[in-house]
Amino acid sequence: MTTIPGDLAELRVKEVRKSLSHIKPLGSYADVLSMSLVRNIRVIGDDIYVRFFHGSDQASLLPLVRESLSSHPWANRVVVDPKMIPGVKRTLAIGSGKGGVGKTSVTLALARTLQSCGYTVGILDADVYGPNISTLLGADHVSVETVECDERLQFVPLEIDQLKVMSVGMLASPGQSLAWRGPILTRLLKQFMYDVVWGNLDFLLIDLPPGTGDAQITILQESPVASVLLVGVPGLSSNADLQRTIAMYRKFGLPILGSVENFSSMQCPSCGSELSFLLDQKHTDLLNTVGQDVDILTRLPIYPECLSSKSNFEVRTLDQIHKDQFLTLARHCIDLL
Repeated sequence: MTTIPGDLAELRVKEVRKSLSHIKPLGSYADVLSMSLVRNIRVIGDDIYVRFFHGSDQASLLPLVRESLSSHPWANRVVVDPKMIPGVKRTLAIGSGKGGVGKTSVTLALARTLQSCGYTVGILDADVYGPNISTLLGADHVSVETVECDERLQFVPLEIDQLKVMSVGMLASPGQSLAWRGPILTRLLKQFMYDVVWGNLDFLLIDLPPGTGDAQITILQESPVASVLLVGVPGLSSNADLQRTIAMYRKFGLPILGSVENFSSMQCPSCGSELSFLLDQKHTDLLNTVGQDVDILTRLPIYPECLSSKSNFEVRTLDQIHKDQFLTLARHCIDLL
């Protein structure tokens, strides 16, 4: 392997990025770099290594990427490692800085809204320490089936109202402690992405664990996440945690779709007036004032009935309570197709 000076290697990486910036999916104004389809660009000597994360409908871009990289006269070897979840067009991650902000409820509501718009949707519950999707769907006691495909065992996702779901909550007994070590956790999450018979999906929504850690890093490094939707609540501590989470996503070069501010206000049950500043809302726009450049796409008021365990399940579904807000979120997601 040829050894080259560090400044020359850096110059070659810039050349590679420039050539890739001219590749755009058909009908798109964005290039493969800004869409985060090409990541982990490395130039070692005269060799180029990249990873190509793409949706099932973007496979035609692979030869264009290889051709672009091979066009550099100094390139001796070009290695493109393609990563795609079979059958899945767009993978979206829903993240938060801390737990208890309604991330899972937002994920389920967004999935159902996209479904109501005519799209096929799946949910991967990657919150391995506190899986709640299966609880919201009443599927904690459902056993997960497996099938043998291409000489390896694959999970069959649960299908509820044509929504495909995979969650660690379906693999554990009720009340079981979920204490996963790093290597086991990484292997499990990879299986949940690539060893699940998802079929053909327009969208796969990944419900991430809150904060930053092994699970989030594994998803960001190993999955073709097209964009990240953040969920937070008003308040200084929530925004501080969210800033750290945003910094991690920025480090991996992932586009951030925007944020959802949950529990933004509440209507007084007595007089009907709107009560804001419940959670120190003066800090709501902190993300934008510190230069994080993350748009708040929608604000969801508190609906007291949806917090009650005695409520009817249909009433507690956020997409029915906040229909217009979730249609707005869905349109942002549909723009990624």
